[in-house]
Amino acid sequence: MVQTDMHSSDQEDLRLLRESVRTLFDRAGGSSRARKLRDAGGGWDSEMVRELAEAGVFGVTVPEQAGGLGMGLAAGGVIAEEVGRVIAPEPVVATVGLSLGLLRRLCPDHPGMSRLVAGETVLAVAWQERGPNGGPGKATCCYAEGKLTGSKAWVAGAVGADGFLVVAEGPDGPVLVLAEPGASGFSIERRPQADGSAMGELSFSGTPAEELARGAAVQDALAEAISDATALAAAELVGLSGRAFEITLDYIKTREQFDKPIGSFQVIQHRAVDLNVMCEVAQAGVREALALMDAETDPKARARLASRAKARAVTAARKITRDAIQLHGAVGYTDEFEVGLYLNRALVLSAWLGDDAYHRRAWFEAREEEGAAQ
Repeated sequence: MVQTDMHSSDQEDLRLLRESVRTLFDRAGGSSRARKLRDAGGGWDSEMVRELAEAGVFGVTVPEQAGGLGMGLAAGGVIAEEVGRVIAPEPVVATVGLSLGLLRRLCPDHPGMSRLVAGETVLAVAWQERGPNGGPGKATCCYAEGKLTGSKAWVAGAVGADGFLVVAEGPDGPVLVLAEPGASGFSIERRPQADGSAMGELSFSGTPAEELARGAAVQDALAEAISDATALAAAELVGLSGRAFEITLDYIKTREQFDKPIGSFQVIQHRAVDLNVMCEVAQAGVREALALMDAETDPKARARLASRAKARAVTAARKITRDAIQLHGAVGYTDEFEVGLYLNRALVLSAWLGDDAYHRRAWFEAREEEGAAQ
């Protein structure tokens, strides 16, 4: 098969994957389902997690020999975009990027791996800790003699998770352990977010846990998984931005002022064109970064690509969703209109794993380091 045929075949696979996931979400209720779950107290639908798993969603980046589809991050990005379009609360990106990203690199034969792919369980990853000033601090959570002591902060998908993959300090370096939410000495504090979701603050006091891996490989795998999740979060923002723009475009075509649709006014048309260009550029940049990450083996290069994607996606999402509110006028600020849900989700997702300023700084520092080494 020639290269162009392979490329065409890959694109067709991604198109079919996108259609399958979009149909699944639309059948479940689209973005209105996110509103209902938010109004019911937050959380996600475990039945939807199982349906997504049956569609192969969680196994797209997992190698075929480990029970996945082996389609790579580009396919994961397609799924993340569709998640963003309907602002689905299920922890798809956190599972594909972080949980499975860690397990497939460190312990692919662990039974938790196949259960994650099958949607039978949801595992949240806890690696960050809060410092004295409220920001990220040095790791102090310890694992010794089969028990955890300490705390973890900013755990995505913590509320409702069936278990936790915790990165802690062991006697001989970093370790990855699995902790159960019902274990003794384990408590979870729910931290509500602007979009109705919640981060988790975990506390361990002699909590029994199962050791999965240890040594420098744990930190290496964590860094790679964070890069994956960062790039996939960028794709989710791209999907969110695109849908927010579509909603706004439909509104300005029907909302009338002075007996004319406001979309007929030149100043509104110019703003809509600018938002469309920003959305298309962000989409192209993020998709390119994901494809390059699939082909790249150097962890530092992959981290740079992830930072580039997230910085661009955050900038676009913030601009598009905020302008969408303005173009809706006063009603855009009410909870009745869908566009506000997209703004709130954009704010939360933009901050998760670093905002645009953080990733631009990381990208420039990496490039300077690379230049100094040459």
